[in-house]
Amino acid sequence: MIILALDSALSSCSAAVIKDDVLLSDVFEDRLRGQAERLLPLCQQVCTAAGVTFDQLDAIAVTRGPGTFTGVRIGLAAAKGLALALKVPLIGMTTLEVVAHQAANALEPSFAGQVAVAHDARRGEVYYQSFAVANGALSAVSAPMAVPLNVVADHVNDNIKVIAGTGAGLLRDHLPEKVLSGLLFPDVQQQPTAAMIGHMAVGRFSKAGSSDTVTPLYLRAPDAIAAAPITYPFQNQ
Repeated sequence: MIILALDSALSSCSAAVIKDDVLLSDVFEDRLRGQAERLLPLCQQVCTAAGVTFDQLDAIAVTRGPGTFTGVRIGLAAAKGLALALKVPLIGMTTLEVVAHQAANALEPSFAGQVAVAHDARRGEVYYQSFAVANGALSAVSAPMAVPLNVVADHVNDNIKVIAGTGAGLLRDHLPEKVLSGLLFPDVQQQPTAAMIGHMAVGRFSKAGSSDTVTPLYLRAPDAIAAAPITYPFQNQ
């Protein structure tokens, strides 16, 4: 089984090739702009490095949000285009669960508790979700949500032991010291990596669907709004 994984949902751009759960090649670039121009070349780059051609791929895996509206659209458009052209399944997952797995992989095997992931959503909010970790397996405890920073402390209960994600640093400034003292902020990549996306996709291959079944996860309305129509005086005459 050969899977091409890709991501551009937040402020990075990455691609990886996984064969039978073994990472063959991957590239990660920390960038907020130029993702549309770089993502497909990165896909070609990792396939070439892995000695794999596009027609050998068995599936495409991609993040579907939450993240920046432009980044999510770029990643999904590229992944859907490849899946349709190659007639292979598309596997989608959220940026929150990918980073939760990255954080969990850095913990001791005996760890039991909850991992919370917070991504910077700007406008004084974070995209937030908590996950339970037991015997190395993760399960969602809460639904993905957009949470204002001024109330985020209400969502960090005593069961949460680890905070990860691009918004983890923001939570340090909005949680009381008595809560912070019991939290671990692991030194792991805080953005989704295509390598992790690919490894997760291996376990989901049997449930993969068509590109139509993978939809973007938007947790709030876009920052840009349509301009109000202009009314000219003569229109009412």
